[in-house]
Amino acid sequence: MKKCILVGGGNFCKEKFLKEQGDVVAVDGGYEYVKDIADVLCVVGDFDSLGYVPDNIPVVKHNPVKDYTDMSLAIEYMAEKGYGEFVIYGGLGGRLDHTIACLQTAHGFTKEGLSIVFEDSDCEVRFITDELTVENAQAGETFSLFAFDKCSVSVSGAKYNIQNYNLVNTFPLGVSNVFTDEECKISVDGGVLIFIRLTKGQ
Repeated sequence: MKKCILVGGGNFCKEKFLKEQGDVVAVDGGYEYVKDIADVLCVVGDFDSLGYVPDNIPVVKHNPVKDYTDMSLAIEYMAEKGYGEFVIYGGLGGRLDHTIACLQTAHGFTKEGLSIVFEDSDCEVRFITDELTVENAQAGETFSLFAFDKCSVSVSGAKYNIQNYNLVNTFPLGVSNVFTDEECKISVDGGVLIFIRLTKGQ
């Protein structure tokens, strides 16, 4: 799958971003973060956050009166161009409503078969529909699992292991687990599971 790096206007981690490999697309206000440090394919948005429409780069401009968020429109636009793997910077933090909107958007696109990961300075967020193996887990690192849909979940290589346990989206049983081995395996049967790995403040 072709990989696209989307940059929104939330919390941005320049150090992680500069290590990323892929085609960069800015989403509205996220253009300010990357305009001087990356080759940007285009900017997508209604430009209410950026405050201007760039004239030196391709833009995909939307009417601000719309049902879809700029991030959703950017994912759809690039998916239509053949991209199936997305890493999103600036999708978390900032306004809480925007963060929730990004997570809901990612949930929907994950169910359509896209791979979506969020990165910021504090954490990594992945959406699991089958199995995830964390091979570089360090003992004592914290991670959490949340069910967006009802999921049958198994976890091994952690402080709290489970086998075919039904996680639901009304009770956060999966919060604050801890890696114990170098390899942790998480599997899901049905639904979408959110995996959040803390990368700061352990």
